[in-house]
Amino acid sequence: MNVTVEKRSEWWTVPCDELVIPLWKEEELAQVYPELDQRFAGGLAALQRDKEISGEAKAVAVVHTMGRLVAKKLIVIGMGDREKADFVSIRAAWGRAAKTVGGKGSGKTVAVDLRGGRKLSTGRFAQAVTEAFCLAAYHYEGYRQKPKRETEPVGTVQLLVGSDEEAASAMLGVMRGEALAQGTNLARTLVNEPGNYLTPRALKDAAVAVAERYGMAYEVLTKDKLEEMGMGGVLAVARGSAEEPYVVAVKYQGTETWEDVIGLIGKGVTFDTGGISIKSVAGMEDMKSDMGGAAAVIGALEALGQLKPRANVLAVIGCVENMPSGTAYKPGDVITTMSGKTVEIITTDAEGRMVLADCITYAKEQGVSCLVDAATLTGGIVVALGHYCSGAMTNDEALVGELLSAAEQAGERLWQLPMFEEYRELNKSRYADLKNSGGRYGHCIIGGAFLREFAGDTPWVHLDIAGTAYTGSAGDMQPAGGTGVMVRTLAQFVMNRSQSNA
Repeated sequence: MNVTVEKRSEWWTVPCDELVIPLWKEEELAQVYPELDQRFAGGLAALQRDKEISGEAKAVAVVHTMGRLVAKKLIVIGMGDREKADFVSIRAAWGRAAKTVGGKGSGKTVAVDLRGGRKLSTGRFAQAVTEAFCLAAYHYEGYRQKPKRETEPVGTVQLLVGSDEEAASAMLGVMRGEALAQGTNLARTLVNEPGNYLTPRALKDAAVAVAERYGMAYEVLTKDKLEEMGMGGVLAVARGSAEEPYVVAVKYQGTETWEDVIGLIGKGVTFDTGGISIKSVAGMEDMKSDMGGAAAVIGALEALGQLKPRANVLAVIGCVENMPSGTAYKPGDVITTMSGKTVEIITTDAEGRMVLADCITYAKEQGVSCLVDAATLTGGIVVALGHYCSGAMTNDEALVGELLSAAEQAGERLWQLPMFEEYRELNKSRYADLKNSGGRYGHCIIGGAFLREFAGDTPWVHLDIAGTAYTGSAGDMQPAGGTGVMVRTLAQFVMNRSQSNA
């Protein structure tokens, strides 16, 4: 899909298949668009009086123009209450519009009046519309013998503005929206891939492909190197699988000197059976999504490669598969991690924190100034926050404040959970420095407290996305499956750091 910006004074003369205009709940269409209503001889005002056109949030009215406009159809999208609107609700409204215009026949041209419905700046408004259309256009075909796509993608979306200044601002919004959406869609595809296709090697290759596409330096740590470096956590989880483990480190360098480096850590368990502590059969097929944190980091790298912020990032991704076998690690084992800390294994289904522990230690040894890890870590976060909000835990209030702000800007839901000292006590072991499970109650926080031991004094935020990385239901901008959650938040966080260092 191609998103363009065009300056137009008589926007109703734009040649397109469908013209989309926004309408706020409190507005009368005939007053906001008098030229338009005149062309319909007052018919649009009549339709609004009859409540067939509405400004209610995400209401959609489709009007066949019958030659009154160049466009074949006029679509009025309800924006809701202007006072309560924010980036999320505005993007959601345009997501409904994007779903409405998608249909049979690819290559359709849609024009959007970007001057109407103003609540955000022109750039942010353009970003919201661009993200909505690009996210709504996403489709994962999978491995069907016959393609099954319910709607065809729009060919071109034209954003109509009234001045050169608005056009310049809108272009920046389009560039940002496209990059963030493409990163999100890449992460969605990675999460949707079956475990027999997206092996640890394939996940490693996906990270390398992004690095090579944008000229980023990278290093792939194979099993021999992991053994040499003492990455006992990664190696323990991988022991039960025939698939080789990998740790991939990608460097995005946006400044002349390699300093003030942001560490992004991704959990990449390409399939999680639970290992010897095997999961129940119900829903195990969705455990192909247990690399959602790695997907978020890879997607963020894709966006950063396009946006080129003046910041430095080291992304570290642990790629493993957790399987039960005669060589698998077992409950009761004691594992020595890269940090030197020993861990008693209570359950082999708490494998993600073992992988992250080594990846965090590796990033620290490379000299990062802060750490942000993303992981589908615990079922407990789903109990705590459901499927609409990711959880954040930290050892540094200033850093988590930056992440929460970035999430708000990106339009992703994120909530901070407490990290009181009492939680650390639950990870103590009788036989090792730590144990990898501190019990059922509050275990999303206990998992975060475990990772905190490896972050040490380095400012760190843990993002638990177990409830948000994968969904069983579809929405206007989200088909069932991988969501690409936290791609936009991570990228926005790095861009904000870029602005602060400019």
